[in-house]
Amino acid sequence: MQISVIVALTLLVLTAFGFLIGRRRALAARGASGGRLHSLPNYYGYYIALWTGGPALIVLALYGAMGAGLVNTLAMTQLEREAAPLIAEFERQLDNDAAYRALLAQAADAELDAMEAREAIALARDAGLDPQDFQSELARQTTRLTETGAQLDARRGEIVRDVAARAPSTDAGIRARAGFEYWISPNERRELFLADARAIAFGAGLASRNTPELRAAALAMRPVEDVFRYSAAGLALALAVGGLAWARSRVRGAFRARNRVEAVISGLLMLASVIAILTTLGIVFSLLFESLRFFAAIDWRLHEFLLGLQWSPQIAIRADQIGQSGAFGAVPLFAGTALITLIAMLVAVPVGLFSAIYMSEYATPRVRAVAKPVLEVLAGVPTVVYGFFALLTVGPFLRDAALFLGYEDAVTQSALSAGLVMGVMIIPFISSLSDDVINAVPQTLRDGAYAMGATKSEAIRHVVLPAALPGVVGAILLGMSRAIGETMIVVMAAGQGANLTANPLESVTTITVQIVTLLTGDQEFDSSKTLAAFALGLVLFTLTLMLNIIALRVVQRFRERYE
Repeated sequence: MQISVIVALTLLVLTAFGFLIGRRRALAARGASGGRLHSLPNYYGYYIALWTGGPALIVLALYGAMGAGLVNTLAMTQLEREAAPLIAEFERQLDNDAAYRALLAQAADAELDAMEAREAIALARDAGLDPQDFQSELARQTTRLTETGAQLDARRGEIVRDVAARAPSTDAGIRARAGFEYWISPNERRELFLADARAIAFGAGLASRNTPELRAAALAMRPVEDVFRYSAAGLALALAVGGLAWARSRVRGAFRARNRVEAVISGLLMLASVIAILTTLGIVFSLLFESLRFFAAIDWRLHEFLLGLQWSPQIAIRADQIGQSGAFGAVPLFAGTALITLIAMLVAVPVGLFSAIYMSEYATPRVRAVAKPVLEVLAGVPTVVYGFFALLTVGPFLRDAALFLGYEDAVTQSALSAGLVMGVMIIPFISSLSDDVINAVPQTLRDGAYAMGATKSEAIRHVVLPAALPGVVGAILLGMSRAIGETMIVVMAAGQGANLTANPLESVTTITVQIVTLLTGDQEFDSSKTLAAFALGLVLFTLTLMLNIIALRVVQRFRERYE
C-alpha cells in the first residue's frame, strides 16, 4: 500500500478520534463543574477535529500541488550540472560554426524584410491603395524565413548529435546525456521528457519513449521523490498529533468552541467566494491579454475588426497563398449570431412562457405532474441530436417548402433551421424557470385580484405576470445566453460560412462556431488567425455582460414596483 494512502487513512482516523475526544472532554468538563458549557458538545469535537486534520491536509495539498514540480526541478538541475561539459562544448561549436552563423544572418534579414513588408501593407491600407504587391513580398519573406528556420534546426540537430556522441557509455555519461537532452529541448519537449521520465520512474501512465537517457532521469527522480514523500507524510502526521494535543488542552467549559468553529467555516466560505472571483478574473484577463496580442498582430485595426464586413482569417504561409492575407471583419459573425438567437428566442419565449402559465395556472395537478417532466426531457437531449434533427429533418423540410413557394436559392443549412431547433432546445429552460417563478407569486395577490372582480386571465396579465417579471426576465436571459453559446446545432444546421445576410433561408455562422474552428487541431498561439478566437471570446463576454446589466436594471425596476 502506498504511503499516501496510509497517511490519508491515518489522518481520517485521527480526525475522527479527535472529534470523539473533544466531545467526551466537553461532557466531562460539564459533569465535573456542574455548570453549563458555552457551546454544544459537538462543537468541541469539531474544534479538535479541525486542528487535527486541517494543518495536515494543507501540507498534503501543498505537496500534491507542488511536489512533482519540485522533484522534477531538483532532479533535472542535478543532471544539468553533470551535463555542464557537454553544454559548454555545444555552445563552443555553435559559436565557431560558420554555416550556423550564416543561417542566423539570413533569418535576421528575412525577418527585417518581412517587418518592412508589414509596415508597407499598413501604410498602403491607410492610404487607400491596393497592398497586393507588398503582400506578395510578405509571403515570399515568410517562406524564406520558414525555410531558413528549418535549416537552422537541421544544423543545430547535427551539432547536438555530434556533442552527445562524445559522452561515454558509462552511467555517468548517460546521466550527462540526459541532462544535455533536457537542456537543449524547447519547453514543450521538456514537458514530454519529464512526463516520460515520471512514467518510467513511478508508473504514472504510459511513456511514449523508453531511452537510456529517460531511464537515467527516472533513476534521478526516485530518491528525490522518496525524500519529499516521506517528509510530507511525517510532517502531516506530526502536525495532526500536535494539533490534537494542543486543541485538547484548550477544551474547558467556558471555551468558545462554537465561535472558533463558525469562524473557520466563514473563512472557508469566503475562500470559496474568492476562488470564484479569481477564476472569473483569470478568464477575463486571459481573454484580454490574448486579445491585445491579436490587435497588436493586426496593427491595432480595431475598427476593421468590429466594423469590417469580410471574415477570412487565413494567413499566407507560402508563396502560393498570396491571396490569403487575412480579413478579420467580424460583422458577419455578429449578424449570424444575432439572427439565429433572434429566431430561437421568437420560438422559445412565447412557447416556454405560455406553457409555464398553463402548467401553473390552468392545468390540473394530474396534468401538471405529467406535462412538466415530459417537457423537461427536452433539456436532457444532447445538442448533437438536435443538430442531426435539424440537418436531416428540419433543414430539408424548410428547403422543400421554400422551393415550393418559388424561392430557388433555398439551402438545407440555414439560419432558420438552426434557430427553430435551437428554440425548441431552449423551451424547457424558460418554461421550467418561469413556472417556478409564477408559482412563487403569493396566492394573496391572486385572491385580491379576484376580489376586485378580475377574471383569471386578467389576474394573470395584470397581477401574476408583473409580480413574476424579474424571474421571467432571468429565465429569458438564461435562454438567450444558452442560444448565444450554442455551437453544435449551428455547425450542423447553419454551416460555417461567414455570410453577411438578413435572409434566414441562407447559411450563416456564429461567434462560437468560429472560435471552435480557429482553435481546433494543432495550432500555434502566435498567429493572428489563432489569436482572433480570443478577440471573439472577449466580444462575446462583453455582449453577455451587457445583457446581464440590462436584465438587472429591469429586475430592479419592477421589483421596486411590486415589493
